[in-house]
Amino acid sequence: MPVLPLPLHALSDEILGCMELKQDPLFHKIPEAKIPYYVHESLRAGRHAAASYKGSSIRRMCEEAGLHYEVTNASGEYHNVSFRAQIDFTKKQPGIILYASSLQGMQSVCRDILGEPPSAAEPDMERLIDIHLAHEFYHWLEYRDAAFTNERLEPIEVFKLGPYTKRSTVVKCSEIAAHAFCKEVLDLPCLPNLLDYAYLIEEKHMQAEAFEQQLETCKLWI
Repeated sequence: MPVLPLPLHALSDEILGCMELKQDPLFHKIPEAKIPYYVHESLRAGRHAAASYKGSSIRRMCEEAGLHYEVTNASGEYHNVSFRAQIDFTKKQPGIILYASSLQGMQSVCRDILGEPPSAAEPDMERLIDIHLAHEFYHWLEYRDAAFTNERLEPIEVFKLGPYTKRSTVVKCSEIAAHAFCKEVLDLPCLPNLLDYAYLIEEKHMQAEAFEQQLETCKLWI
């Protein structure tokens, strides 16, 4: 039985991008009319960055960039939040850390969503590693160029008192762009954040009905 209640063709980049945007802590401050702007411009940024890398090996990309990565069996859990991958900018040369224990549980949904591996040489775990490497590689590009996606887009008003107005960027725009970059570079059938939803549904941490309701809401905004 399929993990997701809807077929892939019903889950556009825009809808999945909106699902990611909804996770931003300041989402409630975004004017409804501006939601499409943040989704579309973030997707555009990721696709544009991916254009010169399409068809390339993400591992070779990391090697050529001098970007070290390692797969560790150490726990990726910090303060009850489980990380599958992260990039460490505190070192002289940033490096990507991938947590095997957090990735292993996603192998079945990886196959459900992406289909059979292209070859026996690329099992599901290897595909998951590539997906997370590509995602973090985009964040490294942002860091290298000092051009973070959220900072390139219009800030939102979060507080106003008389003449004083506090504004903030929408951080999740950077995540949407990274998803789009990953999809384009690896030629995935969907934005990779769909794997997270499939995993949550399979593990009973999210009801399929709740997922569908969120999708329907996003369709009204995009």
